[in-house]
Amino acid sequence: MKKVFTIALLFFSYFPALTAKADEDIPRVIKLSPEKITQHNVDLPLNQFRALEILADKNISSHQVPRPYTMPDTTDHTKLFGSDLNDNGIRDDYERMLLKSYQRSEYVAMGILAAERWDKLLRLLHSQEQIKTRFQALELFNDNIAINQCYYSLQKVDKKLISPVLSYFNNDQLLEAKYQAELLLLDIIGNDQANFTFHQQPCERFADFAKSAIKGKLAAL
Repeated sequence: MKKVFTIALLFFSYFPALTAKADEDIPRVIKLSPEKITQHNVDLPLNQFRALEILADKNISSHQVPRPYTMPDTTDHTKLFGSDLNDNGIRDDYERMLLKSYQRSEYVAMGILAAERWDKLLRLLHSQEQIKTRFQALELFNDNIAINQCYYSLQKVDKKLISPVLSYFNNDQLLEAKYQAELLLLDIIGNDQANFTFHQQPCERFADFAKSAIKGKLAAL
């Protein structure tokens, strides 16, 4: 009986080694199903090609990061957009933050597309030339809601993602300007406030922003 027990122990101690060897002999299988979404593989509204196209159009490159500068007095609404030393239409401190904070070109491009809507919002403080109708005001307001919703939804998957909104409105003056501009939008919208939209797929608005940017580029040619 003791001999049988000893043989059994030897067998079970050797069994893991047999299993490991069998695993090594099993050929690798190519998986055709999509990868599981993680913080390294997030389903974004822009693919890498479109993102790089947007960055190239804006002359944004990590090799040409704008140097630091002193933030101007933003109580003057004409100076809300700060310095733009490389003259690409993007505030230098915000551009530098995007390039330093986001490793994926898609995230950088999304930050640029969001900033274009925030720029448009702040321009209301000294000119309502671009926003004349309730429809235009409502569209801009809904776009800003979608931007916030999109980043919130992405942060549930990518735990390390930080929305760039507070890097754009990065001081009390800019936050106050944002608040005043939103009040102006609400005045223009008037009784249409019931039509505020909470998108079921808010990140798709970024795809629409990208399409508009490409159309605008082609129209300018």
